[in-house]
Amino acid sequence: MNLRNTIIFAVFNNIRKFLYLCTFELAYNRFVMTQKKSKISGDSRAKGIWSNVYMRNIIYAILVFIAIIFASKWFLSCFTRHGESILAPDFKGMYIEDAKQLADDNNIRIEISDSLFVLSSLSGTVLEQHPKANAQVKKNRMIYLTINCITPKKVEVPDVVGYSLRQAAAVLGSKGIKIGKITYKPDIAMNNVIGQISMDVQTKHFVTNEDGVNATVFFGDEIELIVGLGNNPDDCYTYVPNIVGKNINEAKNILIESYLNVGKVVYDSTVKTAEEKRDAIVKNQYPSENGNIQRPLGDKVDITLTIKK
Repeated sequence: MNLRNTIIFAVFNNIRKFLYLCTFELAYNRFVMTQKKSKISGDSRAKGIWSNVYMRNIIYAILVFIAIIFASKWFLSCFTRHGESILAPDFKGMYIEDAKQLADDNNIRIEISDSLFVLSSLSGTVLEQHPKANAQVKKNRMIYLTINCITPKKVEVPDVVGYSLRQAAAVLGSKGIKIGKITYKPDIAMNNVIGQISMDVQTKHFVTNEDGVNATVFFGDEIELIVGLGNNPDDCYTYVPNIVGKNINEAKNILIESYLNVGKVVYDSTVKTAEEKRDAIVKNQYPSENGNIQRPLGDKVDITLTIKK
């Protein structure tokens, strides 16, 4: 845009100089004509406007000015490719390799300007782009992309022993850590966390609360919690909730709140890609919701997922 403004300024500055010179010449000619006015015969007047040097120069100046205007518009149109814009492709959700191929196919350049970590998006995929998709852009335009980090950040696992299961879920969730499995053991502290197990990403070893150190995991990783079963056998059962229509993360959270675990996970034939797995919803569950039948705490619920129609 700065180069275009510079060209426009230079063109019109030259036009201004040209018109100044024309004006000076016209004034001079007018002076000369005034001096020779007495010598002009009636025959010279009959020749009309074109024989008048003063009027002839004015016409020349106007014609040259018009020609320069049209020439400038033509030059700027060619230089800036006016009217040759295309729609910016939609790169959102694509892996960077696929985005590069799409950019080449559309004569567009791309550059990664930033990276974030969004747990709900696939690693290495495009989160945002500027200009936005379907915006009018010139060929060979640079489009800047924000991608989801390929390697997630590392977080320290907090000690949640002594917390209730729901409190522990909230504390872990604030750190970006999920509860992967709940194991119940006999203990007077019913539904309270009495132990935790996590895989340390640095040592590649399992770390428990008894080790006296906090493990380091990736943002979004899961850990196992050991929860007290209580002493009253009648309190060791829970109802199975309805999780049909929920995605995998929603289903896990609902089951954990009901003190249950996700069992076998099956994707039907409609689910073919990793992105579709993320968006798939529960089609069937076993055992199904039944308000009259209870299951033992920590029991598993098998689910089948499909793509939402």
